[in-house]
Amino acid sequence: MPIYEFECSSCKDIFELLMKVGEDKEGVTCPKCGARNPRELIGRTSFHSRERYEERLTRRMAARRAESKGAGNQ
Repeated sequence: MPIYEFECSSCKDIFELLMKVGEDKEGVTCPKCGARNPRELIGRTSFHSRERYEERLTRRMAARRAESKGAGNQ
């Protein structure tokens, strides 16, 4: 599911929502002031998602390596 970024036309707050592809965006409300139908912003969500995934994967692999080294020392 992609992350969509919106800007509220009333309070100018920028927020993100995780939504299904093709999900109706007409019912979106601002979490800060409750205004309806904020403006959708164009973002690089696919690039961010891949970067975050790779970063988490690298951290997990490093943690597993550290655990296996620690288990061998006991």
